[in-house]
Amino acid sequence: MPAVNDLDLVRTMRADAPIPSRQRLDTGRERLLAAIDSPSAAPRVGTRSVRARGFARWTAVVGGLAAAAGAAVFAVSGGSTPAPRPVKRSPSTTLPSTRQVLLAAATNAERQPAADGAYWHVSVLREVQSTKEIDDSWYGKDGYYWGGLLILEGRDGAGKPGTVYRSKKKSPRPFEVADHMFTLNQIRKLPTTTKGIEKWANGVARSVSPLWRQKDIDAYTDDLLAELLAEAPATPKTRAAAFRALAGRPDVKDAGRAKDEQGRSGYALIIHGTRYLVDPAGAVLLSQSPITGVGHTGMTYLKAGWTNETPHPPTRP
Repeated sequence: MPAVNDLDLVRTMRADAPIPSRQRLDTGRERLLAAIDSPSAAPRVGTRSVRARGFARWTAVVGGLAAAAGAAVFAVSGGSTPAPRPVKRSPSTTLPSTRQVLLAAATNAERQPAADGAYWHVSVLREVQSTKEIDDSWYGKDGYYWGGLLILEGRDGAGKPGTVYRSKKKSPRPFEVADHMFTLNQIRKLPTTTKGIEKWANGVARSVSPLWRQKDIDAYTDDLLAELLAEAPATPKTRAAAFRALAGRPDVKDAGRAKDEQGRSGYALIIHGTRYLVDPAGAVLLSQSPITGVGHTGMTYLKAGWTNETPHPPTRP
């Protein structure tokens, strides 16, 4: 069977696929900067922590503190989650390459219409060890934030109706991408070319720490581009540029076809120890999870996009 090329892959994408919404960084970068232990040590790249929305933050497990804090820290930071279930490959099927998948996603992202609304709404299924919950975020253009939580299993309150609350203060920089906070205007004005978005991500990476080596900067650049696609309200052209930039990054590896926890199919990519599941037809990231390690979380992105709905408690997917 002939190899699949970019145009063939784009042509075979579901033309009637709905445009999924995307946003709010509830998964984070667990950058264990050396300042925590030693001012002279170099920060570690490629590990993740869970970030609670708005007010409370999940505490990172750091070196010897994990042994001292024991179960108390463990309960906050969570455990590793299972990798997406692989789909068996047929010997007669030629799967697209990582580059082809990302370029197809870029083409479809570019075709999506720009959207707007009163709130940027994100709904995420988060799994930490045996805990499973729906975490919703509503970012109002007036600067206020609403957070909603529905505990599905593994914690006190599981099975009870979800709750929602509003922030007491306005947030000047409500959007978080790889531990950096941005205004809506900054996100909307991000570059729309491949070279432009890569240069922007690299510039942010270089500003993180003067102690970082080039490989640390490169790793953070990759992560920033990927997390920009997860939940940030970037324009269709910026999203397309980010997909194309990732397609040319040498450390983005193919992991074959897979399904997320909701049974949605996509193509798995490994980026520095994190598995991202991409749906090229919808031009979205479906989920992300660590492939190894303790104290991490798995995220399934249920929806993200602009809406005029009034913020309300989350419900079961």
